[in-house]
Amino acid sequence: MTSNDKLEDLLKQLYAQEEETIDTSEFIDEEWQKFEARHFAPKRKSWGWMQIAAAIVGVLMLSGIAYAAISIVHRGHADEVEAPVEQTIAAKPSQEIHETPIARQKESADSIRIFTDMPLDELVGELATYYNKVADIHDAKAHDVRLYYKWNRNSRAEDVIGELNHFDHVNLSIENDKLIVNP
Repeated sequence: MTSNDKLEDLLKQLYAQEEETIDTSEFIDEEWQKFEARHFAPKRKSWGWMQIAAAIVGVLMLSGIAYAAISIVHRGHADEVEAPVEQTIAAKPSQEIHETPIARQKESADSIRIFTDMPLDELVGELATYYNKVADIHDAKAHDVRLYYKWNRNSRAEDVIGELNHFDHVNLSIENDKLIVNP
């Protein structure tokens, strides 16, 4: 046998072995599909108890914030209607000191005026109009001074001016037909 014959025999054997081998591409495809099914299959997202609890807490927090915002807005409107009255207590005649709460309640609602965060110049303007006086404002800062004051229209102008002068930065006086705001 020559070397060519030997080579030919070897090649025939190799070709024969090649036909006997398994087609690896089909095998690999099958195994890849199995692997994908086990590891990459889309799973349905389910909520655990922690996620549900977190969602409930979030909803409760948002409702609390909304309730607080509504309360603040509502309270702001209530303050416009019923504002707290800050008033310096002025010396009253002895007959008014012994006044009973029932007598105070009998004052008609028309005789009481509550000034809420009112600039001093506007308050003086309204008082001057009511008491038939002319408002004479000598203090340029009168618009910056704001007051809470409960005014009883049955009071005399001198008594009201006396009470208002107890506030800081307020200096009022009456001269003839003028209600004067002094610096």
